Amino acid sequence: MTSDVLLSVRGLRTCFRLGDGGDVTAVDGVSFDVRRGEVYAIVGESGSGKSVTAMSIMGLLPTSARVDGEGVLWKGEDLLQARADRMRRLRGKEIAMIFQDPLTALNPVHTVGRQIGEMLRIHENASRKHAKARAIELLDLVGIPNASERADMHPHEFSGGMRQRAMIAMAIACRPDLLIADEPTTALDVTVQAQVFDVLMRIKDEINSAMILITHDLGVVAGTADRVMVMYAGRAVEVGTTDDIYYRSRHPYTLGLLASLPRLDDQGNEQLTPIRGNPPSLVHTPSGCAFHPRCDFAELDGPCVRDRTELLTVGPGHQSACHLSERLEGVTVASMRGGER
Repeated sequence: MTSDVLLSVRGLRTCFRLGDGGDVTAVDGVSFDVRRGEVYAIVGESGSGKSVTAMSIMGLLPTSARVDGEGVLWKGEDLLQARADRMRRLRGKEIAMIFQDPLTALNPVHTVGRQIGEMLRIHENASRKHAKARAIELLDLVGIPNASERADMHPHEFSGGMRQRAMIAMAIACRPDLLIADEPTTALDVTVQAQVFDVLMRIKDEINSAMILITHDLGVVAGTADRVMVMYAGRAVEVGTTDDIYYRSRHPYTLGLLASLPRLDDQGNEQLTPIRGNPPSLVHTPSGCAFHPRCDFAELDGPCVRDRTELLTVGPGHQSACHLSERLEGVTVASMRGGER
């Protein structure tokens, strides 16, 4: 692991035990590195394994989950082997997470200011007075008006967008080296999204930290991410720089995600091209490439159905898990939508 790599995930596999004694694999052999100072985006439909990947790294899954793999190395330390007390010291201080649903992540019986300040009291031994003052500063930083008054309110007195911003304030309180943002702007309007991401990026740059951005919003990815991992059915199907993913896609699923989005240069009469079908059940994952039942390029009498493809190098730093990746070279989103512009 090179010196600029903060987190190195190798062969991460997460299974959940079912009531009938079987297992369902939510994350299946995922590997990636996150370097200091970069934004690493993980994208894909709901159920693709994005959030479970993050929760596995943080050690926040229930006892019904079994997490293993070659290693989850944080600055060289394998978190898969770390004791519970070590993980508690790590979470919030060195690795922090913005959860997708702030209503369930915040404690309803404590004020928002107290919950933010608790991070500083636990990890930095701050006094109660200093912790509250810093909590007010953080609430103001993420754009909450009348921060000194809002700090004394409970989560139910905040709107959904304000609760999300409070979660962001809590996550950045200790200036962590790695921030995992799981759909951090889901409940926010476009203007506030831009403000929040400006805060996140400014803090990231100020302390030379890294960010894992988990999102469905490919527009946000285009504007913020350095590298992208596309996930489907618990596996990484394409990995590359943001330019690779958007302009040189070599997996049908990535092309399908991009083709289903509206474009600014549309004339108004163009139809979007949705991905047909639904994501597969992880209990009964299709054979071969899990995407083949929905793929417009799949050879149904060939390896797409029979053989599962590992990530193959298709360019410098660019990998695709597709049997037909060579054939997809040069295929554009415009052609997926019915014609070149």
